[in-house]
Amino acid sequence: MSAPNVLFFISPPAGERSASVSVNDNSETLPRAFLAAGWQVSTAPHDALHRTSLGLACNGKALSHYDLIWPVGFGPRANFLDWLHLLDELPPRKLINPPSALVMKHGKAAWVERAATTYIAAAPPTLIKAMHEDPGTWVLKPMAGSFGKGVVRLASQDTERLQDEMAKHPGEYFVLQRFLPEIAHGETRTLVVGGQIIGSYLRVPTNALHANLARQAETNTTTLTSGQSSLIQNIAADMLEQHIGFAAIDLVGEILMEVNVANPGGLGSLTQIYNADFGSLLVRAAEAFIAS
Repeated sequence: MSAPNVLFFISPPAGERSASVSVNDNSETLPRAFLAAGWQVSTAPHDALHRTSLGLACNGKALSHYDLIWPVGFGPRANFLDWLHLLDELPPRKLINPPSALVMKHGKAAWVERAATTYIAAAPPTLIKAMHEDPGTWVLKPMAGSFGKGVVRLASQDTERLQDEMAKHPGEYFVLQRFLPEIAHGETRTLVVGGQIIGSYLRVPTNALHANLARQAETNTTTLTSGQSSLIQNIAADMLEQHIGFAAIDLVGEILMEVNVANPGGLGSLTQIYNADFGSLLVRAAEAFIAS
């Protein structure tokens, strides 16, 4: 019996994001884990995907040749939706995450009912009104942002700062979320594959705000509390129902911060922090996911 095949769609970062993206090593750690597990591994840029009269193809082969398709990130922004429309032809279990998840379940609005008090709007007056009606300390962040870029802490009277930050991205949506002082003690990242917890580690900010490794946060070991474990398992069950096979769930204490389904880093960090082989565990969980 021939070894199973996995195709990773990997595109090099563009422009100003390249320095930040370098802290995410999925393009190296994920293919390496599957190679070590005996899989045949292929890679291609996102826009190498195309359709022929015989169906979807890449690298000179029909996508039906591959047992698993694993997009690493969104790929070029210019053709993102076109690329997803093509990918949507594939059976759900052929993909680690379906196109619907990349559109609807990645980001700061997903599972927001489990997060701290949250407001989302594109108009500054809407968020200013929320700040005034519910005084306290807030965090403002671009809804489409990543790597901690554009995240600022605000007091309820900092309306001018809010307007200035949103003016940098006119028309875009922003998230206003209650600041959690517990962030100073760290944010817990948990990688989940096929509904299974692969591992968790702590990302401790050096400025009491940004827990992103791109912002020099420090990493450490951690043990999930019963409350954290329960919350993660509930979200993981929701993801399985939607055929979402790969995600990172970020918590502060027992409160959800974000679910990342597009390109969650962490495999390399887990391996380094615990000096253990999390790659084989990830591959076994992926194998069980596509076989179910």
